[in-house]
Amino acid sequence: MRRRNFLRLSAAGAAGVGAASLLGPWQAQADTVGPLRTAPATPFAVGVRQYNWMRGNRQVTTFVYYPSTGPSGSGPTTNAPVAPGVFPVCQYTHGSGASPQGALAHIRPMAAAGFIVPAPVFTKASVGDTYNGELPRDVSEAITRTLALNTGGDPLAGHIDTANVGVSGYSMGGMTTNALLTAFPDARIKAAVAMSSIRMGSPSAAVHANVLFIHGDRDTLTTYSSARQSYSEMPAPKAFLTFIGGDHSSYFSDNRAIRTYLDWMRWSLYGDITARDRLATDATSSGTRWEFVPGPADPTTGPPTTGPTTPPATPSPTGTTPAPTGEVGATYRIVNTWSGGYQAEVTVTAGSAPINGWTVRWTMAAGATISQLWNGTLSTSGSSVTVRNAAYNGSLAANASTTFGFLVNGAPATPPLTVTTP
Repeated sequence: MRRRNFLRLSAAGAAGVGAASLLGPWQAQADTVGPLRTAPATPFAVGVRQYNWMRGNRQVTTFVYYPSTGPSGSGPTTNAPVAPGVFPVCQYTHGSGASPQGALAHIRPMAAAGFIVPAPVFTKASVGDTYNGELPRDVSEAITRTLALNTGGDPLAGHIDTANVGVSGYSMGGMTTNALLTAFPDARIKAAVAMSSIRMGSPSAAVHANVLFIHGDRDTLTTYSSARQSYSEMPAPKAFLTFIGGDHSSYFSDNRAIRTYLDWMRWSLYGDITARDRLATDATSSGTRWEFVPGPADPTTGPPTTGPTTPPATPSPTGTTPAPTGEVGATYRIVNTWSGGYQAEVTVTAGSAPINGWTVRWTMAAGATISQLWNGTLSTSGSSVTVRNAAYNGSLAANASTTFGFLVNGAPATPPLTVTTP
């Protein structure tokens, strides 16, 4: 089938990525690392064990990759001794017709970076199994069985951080990852990376995860606009790495994608703030576009940022458009501030009737300029700003809402807004 062929990743496509190019400056031998308390600073060797699990009458054979003793960056070695430490779980789902072994370009760097990576085998599965919930349920089963290895006589016992779980995947696997945040939620998930995915439903209130999307903007199979719609609906923290001119698989072994993926999980599952602050550098180049919407501060990670910050100034009060009851409205909110700039977002909400397109206008403070905007189309004339909906978020059901965000060079301000519909 054409869809199956496009969603497949060949093992040859992954084979050209070497450990040194993926693991950056880490050079030390990982078998000298003691029990972990923070994200490891050097890469491990990688081991792998096979488990033949079942979910009812469905086979969920899973290869579990993990940090092992041995030369840094080596492996995967079957049944290698587990490295000292306790490691978060970062599950991986491959594309249609592929295999975990064909996805080592993603899996091996994650295990080497200090994650336990259960990767189920879905060689006979189809994209339809994602839509009907079979693959998301299989992945949840693989996570359950992996966490259960932490007790008992398995070699991984005592090495699994059962409180910190992430999911990831490419193509069919990216769709499965997205489904675990939406239509078939798994509340254990704290971090997700969905590559070449599409929208699989509305975000579930049961899942509270940091979500990263990676996509080529010329992808005609899992369409970019569908991924953008899903991203626009996800609550923060969230990010989107776009490969400009990229198709469905052209970025698969790209170091920019892999380094961003690694640091997203290091931040999300280890609380590694340094990794969070590397994200923009990981992702930014002339051929990419990076968007990051941080969430509220928490005791683990502190105040998320889009760049170096000073203690934030007190935000101005939230601005709104004065709209009669039942009509479309917009709300302006300052998300974060730093010396010389700030991040803001505008939420557009339909009234008592559906809308098919929206436009928000306001006037910038003197000297202030917008340096980046996402989830909308920006035009300016002097200090006058106009933002129109993107192709994927203009149609809103009655009382539904969408959000666009932007970065500003200048002092924080909350201008009055004007919102109109066609």
